[in-house]
Amino acid sequence: MSVMDVSSFLPQVGGVVGTLLVVLLGVYVFPGSPLKKIIDEWIGRRVAHHFDEQLENHRHELTLVADAVRAIVAERKHEVYRRLFRFLHAAMGRVVRLFGVTSEPAFDAYSLADLHHYMTVQRFPGTVKDAVLAAWATDRKSALTQLRQSTRDATIEEATRAYARAWNYFLSNALYLPVPIEQKVHEAFVPLEQTLILAKTPGTTGDYITWRRDASDRVEELKVLLRAELRVVDEGGDDQASRA
Repeated sequence: MSVMDVSSFLPQVGGVVGTLLVVLLGVYVFPGSPLKKIIDEWIGRRVAHHFDEQLENHRHELTLVADAVRAIVAERKHEVYRRLFRFLHAAMGRVVRLFGVTSEPAFDAYSLADLHHYMTVQRFPGTVKDAVLAAWATDRKSALTQLRQSTRDATIEEATRAYARAWNYFLSNALYLPVPIEQKVHEAFVPLEQTLILAKTPGTTGDYITWRRDASDRVEELKVLLRAELRVVDEGGDDQASRA
């Protein structure tokens, strides 16, 4: 086919295609046209497929984000459980030892160097250290009285700090605690607080033996609740959560 033939053929093809398009357009816009229905359904399926695909991708992305957030929250909760129990257990140990059978170093056998080291470790105020050291050789009885009282004050202060550390941690992380655990922790603090108040007010009386037992019982009950939350398996192989 020559160039002239091609040049004359292309307009003819264009005319036929144009005519066909006009006919198809006319059929498409004609009311009740089956062609219009076929084309509209095809377009609808393509749009729906694209939309469903985008929606599924978005849903998958949200699921991944939600899983990551849940994992972070769960890890944080478990950390809070462990630290809270450790702080509370330490506070209980400090507080309940404020009363009952206690022992003290053999102060009578201490040299001045031993005495100075002991008071430094116990964080005695400088004025108290100086007074005890000054009276050690001349008035041993008075020095021992002041030494024992200062030791008692330091012990109470250590217990108070341990209690405050556990209490403040509890308050600042209460949002991570389920209600039963939060209530049990609060119950454990009550006898500890009563014991501290008694220790800080000499001359008053209180049933510290009952408070010690109550504190120990509440902490043990808390341990059971925390083990169930953490899904800790006991030595016998039974899941504590399945027993609850």
